[in-house]
Parts: sequence; C-alpha cells; structure tokens
Amino acid sequence: MSKVKVIIDPAFNVYYSAFYVKALIDKFGDESICFDSRPFNKLIDRIINFNFVIIRNGVETKYSIHVDDPYHIKPELYDWCDVYGNVNANFGQTPEKYHDKLVSLVPSFGIRLWNLPQTILYACMNGMRVVGDTNIQKFLGKYKRQFSLRLPYDCYETHNYPRDNYVFHLSTLWYSNAENKNDEKVNSVRANFIRACKSVDGIQFEGGFSKTAQSTMNEMFSPLIYSEFIPMEVYMEKIKESMLVFNTPAFWDCHGWKLGEYLCLGKAIISTKLSNDLPAPLIHGEQIHYVENSEAAMREAIVLLADDVEYRRKLERGAREYWERYGAPERVLELMGI
Repeated sequence: MSKVKVIIDPAFNVYYSAFYVKALIDKFGDESICFDSRPFNKLIDRIINFNFVIIRNGVETKYSIHVDDPYHIKPELYDWCDVYGNVNANFGQTPEKYHDKLVSLVPSFGIRLWNLPQTILYACMNGMRVVGDTNIQKFLGKYKRQFSLRLPYDCYETHNYPRDNYVFHLSTLWYSNAENKNDEKVNSVRANFIRACKSVDGIQFEGGFSKTAQSTMNEMFSPLIYSEFIPMEVYMEKIKESMLVFNTPAFWDCHGWKLGEYLCLGKAIISTKLSNDLPAPLIHGEQIHYVENSEAAMREAIVLLADDVEYRRKLERGAREYWERYGAPERVLELMGI
C-alpha cells in the first residue's frame, strides 16, 4: 500500500466534524494524519466547512465537507476543492454550476473522538496553530463541548431492543424570528408529535422540549417543556429503549443530527417530509414512515407502529441497513471517492 498523507485544517470545528476525523483515522491510521494550516490559510471561510487534503503517490486532492445547516454552497471552498461533500445537499435549489463537485452525504452527528488527555493535547496544539485566525476562547470551547456533551461512536453501535409502548423524545426549542420562522416550522412540528404521543392511550411518553438561553418565548410551547437535565449517556439509553423516534427538518430546513443518529441506531423513524437530498432516498415503509404535519396523522402513525411489531422491526432493519450502506464513516469516504 502506497504511503498516504492526510492534512487536516486545524481550524476545523471539532464539535461538528469529529465524525470525519474518525473516518480518516480509521481508513489511513493515526500516523498518516497531521494538522497544518498552510494549505488552508488563504481561505477566508475555512472554519465553516471541514477541509482536508490527501496526498497519495505525489498527487494532491482537496476535499471540503459542508457541515452547515443551510444547503447554500460556499463558493470560495467549492472553487478551492476537488470534491465538495454536503450533509444538506439540495440539487434542486443549488445552481448547476455547483453540481459537478457536489456529493450528497447522510447527515453525521457529533461524537467524542479522543480521551480527556488527548482532547486537551489536540485543543492546545491546534489552538496554537490557529492563533490570530479564530476566536481562541470559542475554539477551545468546542473541544470542551465535544468531550463533555458527546459520546464515542462505539456507543451508537450497540442496539438494545426497545421497550414496547415506551416513547422518548427530547429536542431543542429553537429561538424563532422573522427570518428563520422556527416556531411555525420545526418547533410546531415537534410540538404536534409530543402532543400526539401524550394523547395515545397505553403509550408511556417521556420528554418534550429542552430550553436553552436563546429558546423562543412563545407561551404555546410552555406545557411541553421538559425541565429535567439528562446527561448524554442517559439520553442515549432512553433513545435506544424508545420503540420509535421522530424526525423533522430542523434549523434552516436542515436534516439535523437526529436523522443520522436514528439511522445509525436502527430506530423505527416517523418523519415529516425531508427538505434536502440524500445519497439515496429514504423509502416510506422500508427505512422510514412518513407522515403529514398534523397531530392526527402522527397519532395514527404512533398507534400503527405500537400495534404492528413486525412493521416496526422492518423499519428498524431498513434504517440500520441504509446507514451501513451510505452513512457509516467509511461509506462517507467512499461516496467522496476516497
């Protein structure tokens, strides 16, 4: 096997992009990975995407992975790279001049990549490499969040059987304004699901909205607030125990991390229509169960999946098989031609 060198921009957002660092380490080994600003320091928007260069047999190939919520291509990064991956690709809305390099990816999610000493080491080393290029306090804060608020990828590989008639759903109550319209989009859709779960006899529902300092002040969501703090480890166990999960396009109509997490965990997914593209469509009745955005439609779907265990298992298998084919770290690299 020829010697491969992978150069990663040290300015990358570790909270959003650790998944891809893991993919590169798994494929090429730690000894092939280095962090170096020089190939990227002329890029103005370099922090927005996950950027890296692979040198193989003297041939250099540049890659950029769009991990931002809006589908809009970053022109500077598109022009710089040879392959542009996008977790929120939308070919119908993206001008054709940006189609040639564009690769649609399954949404990834945040993971804990290193142990605590390693996290501190990489935070300090990469922080020194980007001094003057970024806000160091925020930069180091992302390493802290990545370690304290996320779990290793292996935690997603253990698939416990769900508990019948138990549904857990916890999601952020996003702040809403005239531009993002989150109250009438993601917040109201999730509220319909929460209300539907609470209205079904025999369903043990746990969860609701988690408020942040920036959460909307709309009182219509107040009865749905879940005030208990749940550590990520507990959150993960509850998701695994839930007999079904709910997905809807999130901030700026993005796929959101939940979709990637649910596919990886092999969950029976109820979802409203997706806004953006995927490497292959998720098919209703095979890998996902689509519903209209109404409390009645969601209630009907919940009852169906609660009563029809065989159908629920089919969706679980389909979701996991889809992830193994398109979403797993090694598959992401394959989709990008690596």
